[in-house]
Amino acid sequence: MKKDINRITFFNFLSILLLQGIAMISAPLFSRLLGTSGYGSLASFTAWSNMACIVLSLQSNETIVNARQEYDEQAQPGYQSSIMALSILGFLVGGGILMVFAGLLKMERLTLLLILMNAFGIFAVNFLSSKFTYEFKADKNMLLSIFMSVANFGVSLLLVLNMPVEQRYYGRLLGGVISYFAVGAVGSVLILAKGKVLYRAAYWKLCLTLGIPLIFQNLAYALLGSSDILMLEQLAGASASGIYSYALTMAGIIFTIFTALNSSWVPFFYDDMKQGRGEAVRSRASHFLELYTVLCAGFILLVREVFCIYADKSFWNGAELIPIFVVSYFVNMLCTFPVNFEYYHKKTKVVSIITIVSSLINVGLNYLLILRIGMAGAAVATLISHSLQLTLHY
Repeated sequence: MKKDINRITFFNFLSILLLQGIAMISAPLFSRLLGTSGYGSLASFTAWSNMACIVLSLQSNETIVNARQEYDEQAQPGYQSSIMALSILGFLVGGGILMVFAGLLKMERLTLLLILMNAFGIFAVNFLSSKFTYEFKADKNMLLSIFMSVANFGVSLLLVLNMPVEQRYYGRLLGGVISYFAVGAVGSVLILAKGKVLYRAAYWKLCLTLGIPLIFQNLAYALLGSSDILMLEQLAGASASGIYSYALTMAGIIFTIFTALNSSWVPFFYDDMKQGRGEAVRSRASHFLELYTVLCAGFILLVREVFCIYADKSFWNGAELIPIFVVSYFVNMLCTFPVNFEYYHKKTKVVSIITIVSSLINVGLNYLLILRIGMAGAAVATLISHSLQLTLHY
């Protein structure tokens, strides 16, 4: 068991090193090519895509781990193909309704279509990632992550460099849509072909029972993570949103590390809980907490100077926000311990209610604080909301 978790952790951290290497090249390059306004508009497009993904996918990928507790190994391909079909149906029906009412959303149909394509691609890639994670195939998960980053970077750079300066934002946007949608489409076909089950009442019932509450919870999470960017663009302009998003991207390195640690820990948490190994759960959680605390502290000490070397001068105002972001990510990490426990016991409604309350408070705080202290107000609002969320879980 120890050998398995060490192997998975190794692959997850190797993935981080390679992905962050690509990010360290791509982020400063695209920030200079797009400028603060273009970077802000791209962040808003990504935020809308993520929210569409959450709602239309019905959060089926989040139920893969629960299915492994409910059904034997032979049933897993059938379950996965069935819920993939359910999610595709959700995208077709929900996407069709959105396209009809695009005018009410004050959004061009082409822009909305690109959001929907990007959302489906993100969902399908996340579905594959969840499958590999809970099947303990960290090597395949690493290869998928690296391929997506390289493809996204390569296609986007090719398009950006061949577009007029005023249209470079669209090149970066299309690069992401093309790479994610193409891989997502191929991945979904493979899932369907392997499982050969499009509909089974028991599978759809389990997926919808667990997934629908998660829609509200994860949509609230998305608002908690994206309302600051969207509201900054509306209240302070695309340039402020771009600076804020770029600083958030830099701080996101520490969140990526958390994701790798959590991906290594959660499968074993579920297995230990199922086997009644409480001491093993406490031991792994303690090591997780100690390691992440040290990493966050070191990151805060070093990141400001690195950011000023790494970023174009037009983005330097965002450096003061990074420590606030890191503390927010640390508080968010603390939430994962009670949240994973609640997930295991299928108390998704409790998690959803707490997240929704925190998100609504975050939106209100954003409005009040952005008007008074601008970008810093958005960062502080997020920290306060995460702290409230942690308090409510405990």
